[in-house]
Amino acid sequence: MEINELADLTLKEALKLGATDVSVICTKTNENLIRFSNNSITVNKNINNLELFLYLAKDKKRIIGTTSNPNIKGIKEFTSNLVKACEALSPSAEYTPLPKIKVQYSSHGIYDEKLVEDGTNLIEFVKEAINAALEAGADRVSGSIMTSKENLVILTSGDVNGQDKKTKILLNVRAFSKEASGQGLSCAARLKDLKPNEAGKEAGEYAKASINPKPWEEGIYDLITLPTVTADIIQHVGSFSSAFAVDSGLSFLADKIGQKVSVDYFTLRDYGVIEGGFGNRRFDDEGFPTRENIIIEKGVLKSYLHNCTTARKFNTSSTGNAGIIDPHPWNLVVDPGSMTLEDMIKEVKKGIMVTNNWYTRFQSLRLGEYSTLPRDATFLIENGVIKYPVRGLRISDSLPRQLANIVAISKERKWIEWWEVSIPTLAPSMLIKDVIITKALG
Repeated sequence: MEINELADLTLKEALKLGATDVSVICTKTNENLIRFSNNSITVNKNINNLELFLYLAKDKKRIIGTTSNPNIKGIKEFTSNLVKACEALSPSAEYTPLPKIKVQYSSHGIYDEKLVEDGTNLIEFVKEAINAALEAGADRVSGSIMTSKENLVILTSGDVNGQDKKTKILLNVRAFSKEASGQGLSCAARLKDLKPNEAGKEAGEYAKASINPKPWEEGIYDLITLPTVTADIIQHVGSFSSAFAVDSGLSFLADKIGQKVSVDYFTLRDYGVIEGGFGNRRFDDEGFPTRENIIIEKGVLKSYLHNCTTARKFNTSSTGNAGIIDPHPWNLVVDPGSMTLEDMIKEVKKGIMVTNNWYTRFQSLRLGEYSTLPRDATFLIENGVIKYPVRGLRISDSLPRQLANIVAISKERKWIEWWEVSIPTLAPSMLIKDVIITKALG
């Protein structure tokens, strides 16, 4: 069965069993994945998956569930079991009826048939990235490349009937030279925008530049975050702008609408659809058309991200960001600044430049306090000059303090998505003053 037929069957089954509110999203994905290590391909596989998401409400009781690769019998059993589970719940104080929406969704057209054709030779891209890294000074190269084609359908009891599709290609390169390492990324919605040579060269150059790290002292440093690190910071700011996180007491942005939360030259937007983005969706999980939302404008918090339920609680309108339970961003974009990376480096008297980071963990969601570990190439800066590579750092800070202490934002921006950054983000480099840098244990 086609995904629209599966969605229609699920909707009818749920309504037949007494559900009053139903949203069904059926997604069909095709992924091609290659992993490589020590300059050689180690994994080459194709993955097909069909996922069914079902939200239903009955007697003001609410429940959601998902199932993978269902057949007709499986859909009926899944829907029946979910309705029975819903009936056993208590009525929800958060219950809000799904809206009746009659809309003709416009096509965003950000889709590349070439990306998913059988003839797309990912192996050649891998070879190009590996060779570029080796030529730049690496001894060995590892990483992955993945293409994804996604088709989805939404049907709701509110007369929503929509279809959408998107593509993306993600290349992650890690290069090693002796004990040093560097990372390069290239992320795109279309094949023509992939830059394997640049990603490989960047990883190789960082690895070579990171050989023989030297001692450094714990203390307060100005911090330059390259786009990969900036994207990690910004994705959390975007997540904390969810009205669900705010209402749950899990966001440092609570009670800050209309207040200054960052410097004047910082603006953060969320786009349902944007050229170059690969989180694009024409509609959210309730069927509302997605749109541009300004989260922070010139340092002032302008909006939370809403679904129907949170919009009712906050006495406002949906922003097209459902998540039926938890509204979320689609594509985050930081407005460009006025400086180059070279300009930023010249501004720093005592600082650290971080090219990527792993293991960001929050000690307090309400205060936005977190720590993260710089990984791969990291450099000490003194008097406007990169002095030498350093290793074994931990950044301990808070998002509110960092947003208020941005000194500069770069003109150049880069789309980022990888395993540490799950929300596609168009991120610049940033210079943030007075950040606590400590030694990482182990």
